[in-house]
Amino acid sequence: MHLFFHFLRTPLRALSFFACTVLAGCIRSPEPGTLSFAIWGDMPYTRYEREIALDMLAEQAARPIAFSLHVGDLKGGSTPCDDAVFADRRQLLERSAHPLVLLAGDNDWLDCRRAAAGGFDPFERLTHLRGTMFGDGRLDGALRPAVQPGVPEHRRWRMQGVLFVTLNVAGGKLPDDPRADALRTAARDWLDAAFDEAERTAAPAIVIAFHASPDFAAGGHSPRYGWLLGRIAARAASASRPVLLVHGDTHLHRADHPLRHPDNGTVLSHVMRIESHGTPWLGWAEVELRPGQAAPFRVTPHPYRRD
Repeated sequence: MHLFFHFLRTPLRALSFFACTVLAGCIRSPEPGTLSFAIWGDMPYTRYEREIALDMLAEQAARPIAFSLHVGDLKGGSTPCDDAVFADRRQLLERSAHPLVLLAGDNDWLDCRRAAAGGFDPFERLTHLRGTMFGDGRLDGALRPAVQPGVPEHRRWRMQGVLFVTLNVAGGKLPDDPRADALRTAARDWLDAAFDEAERTAAPAIVIAFHASPDFAAGGHSPRYGWLLGRIAARAASASRPVLLVHGDTHLHRADHPLRHPDNGTVLSHVMRIESHGTPWLGWAEVELRPGQAAPFRVTPHPYRRD
């Protein structure tokens, strides 16, 4: 019964949000010269959350954002990883009114090895995702991203000079497999190439998006994510341009500055982290990027309200 009334409310909620935004101006509009985008993910895990995802896409459609970034985990970790599930999620993402950038989450391929998820080979599922979610460019093609050969989930594009880059760094432990080593190497190379391009083109900022919530407290000494955080910290410490790290995985929305200098341990204040909302704390965040300003990132959370 609750789900039935939710279906009835969905178009009304989208209509009232549109009226509030466009007609009444009750949501603050971006300042001139800013670049805005949406961050969401770690959902939908259930049929009910799928309907909520449609609500959130309707809310995003009413905002003047450049694109929508889903941080990955399109399904629960124990939900079967069969082709039908991903076909359904592809149909959901195609409802986005804006270009949609997708990250590869652990639930989407790495955790498919779980018996409850079907006992798949993770890299076979990753290959399937590459063909169905990342291969045709229909979701984010309007951004005209560059794609790393052989790793189509690694993408890079520019807007107002700002450089955006996505990496396949999923939560969870990669298997002891040469394919895992190759994926880490590809991610390091793609990250370095992004920093090199930012230096060469004097990009006003760089935004790096990946799924996993890395061990910021351990930094470059993290057993699982040290290779990523150490490289980001070293590159960010040698340059003054602002860096934004976007990720999901623990489902708790937050915005802070957790990365530290690799040599002296001081906080790298020009490096900001934003983590997405996720089930059961659903919502999305709108990021305003003001290139050229000392503090260029402003975050407005939009928690989902079950009214």
